[in-house]
Amino acid sequence: MTAEWRVLWRFMSATGLVALISASAVPAATAQEPSRVSVATGADFSHAYFFRGIVQERSGVVAQPFFEVAFNLFEGTEGLNNVSLTIGQWNSLHSGPSGSDGPSENAAAWYESDFYTGFSFGVDNWDFGLTYTAYLSPNASFGTVKELALNFAVDDSAWLGRLALSPHILMAVELGGQADGGASEGVYVELGVEPGLPTTLNLRGSPIALSVPVTLGISLSDYYEETPGNDSAFGFADIGIVATMPLAVAESYGDWEISAGVHLMTLGDALTAFNRGDGVQAVGTFGFSLGY
Repeated sequence: MTAEWRVLWRFMSATGLVALISASAVPAATAQEPSRVSVATGADFSHAYFFRGIVQERSGVVAQPFFEVAFNLFEGTEGLNNVSLTIGQWNSLHSGPSGSDGPSENAAAWYESDFYTGFSFGVDNWDFGLTYTAYLSPNASFGTVKELALNFAVDDSAWLGRLALSPHILMAVELGGQADGGASEGVYVELGVEPGLPTTLNLRGSPIALSVPVTLGISLSDYYEETPGNDSAFGFADIGIVATMPLAVAESYGDWEISAGVHLMTLGDALTAFNRGDGVQAVGTFGFSLGY
């Protein structure tokens, strides 16, 4: 095991330990006094990493652990249902050329570290979110990018039953730095749905849920700059199939879940140029998560 992957293992072990300690410290929820703090942690693994269609790595092993805490600030029954504050940290560690297999003698696996915080507001079946994120690169592969994002999602399960589409819209405004490494801060817009498929699949009594996420990434202004002043409006289209299964563990240890999926992306002109001329990319993923 290389030094870089020893760092990854220690980081993931510490993340899981912190989550378990935090979960143990939260008193059991009761009908009279529900918990107002929730903790989530986990990791995803893949052979490639594309951020909003922009290629970051497409060889070696990509591991992406995360940890976040959410605080329920308000809970109602009509109109404004809830207000919550989330604070989290997300990472991407690579064994390929952008990580520990890089050309520099000081190449390191820790490619990206993101810190984010934001508020979400639930109104009937709608969910509004406002999130600030700082994208940093511990191994200095890219400059820091700061962004403010507005998210709108609809929980349509009550309307369409088993045919719920779960649509969402996201608009992200770069406040400093550029995700595409271009000359100007950009504005990104994302449209997506994730219909769940009716299924009776199960593994040893655990149900397997299947969904088909579809995402369209668009540059509203200077987000996908192939050259300075030449912005490509169409960024990418992504369609995937994802299987999710809960793990049978004691309730006191939280909710454990594993997932696996494959995504097929079609890239626009600017992103095709960034991706060495390849306009189509397939990405497979596997992950686990723990929530309490």
